[in-house]
Amino acid sequence: GGGSDSGDGGRGDGGSGGGDCSGVDLVALGNPHLSFSEVESLAAMVGGGGGAKHRDVRVIATLSRFVLEQAEAAGHALTLSEFGVEFINDTCWCMLGDVVPFPPIQSARTLITNSGKYAHYAPGLVNRSGFKVRYSGLAGCVAAARTGRAPPRP
Repeated sequence: GGGSDSGDGGRGDGGSGGGDCSGVDLVALGNPHLSFSEVESLAAMVGGGGGAKHRDVRVIATLSRFVLEQAEAAGHALTLSEFGVEFINDTCWCMLGDVVPFPPIQSARTLITNSGKYAHYAPGLVNRSGFKVRYSGLAGCVAAARTGRAPPRP
């Protein structure tokens, strides 16, 4: 950390975190693992011309080595990488944090995930005041990656 970055990166949340359009700086997909069909859907969403990833948002997907190999063979891994998706193999974020220093989660203020498991456990695992977790489907997570804002709740 350090520095005096108090800006909201154009996301409009001003650090307040209130409302349905709070800023998102980390998109956590999988947790424990994305399936190949989820990777395929995700690649179609990000490769479909809907816009680039927001510069202040990290997108990290957890998936098995086997699914990553399938995604590479199908060209989906390249599409996702070009969008800005980073991959973590063969582990779940629930296993990272206190045991393994994990900078993306240590610096995040608000994350959005497509995993009910991670949405439930992340606040306790991170255990940091002001840290927020949002839950959405893949399409909502992609929208947050592009805009830096969580989609409105239904």
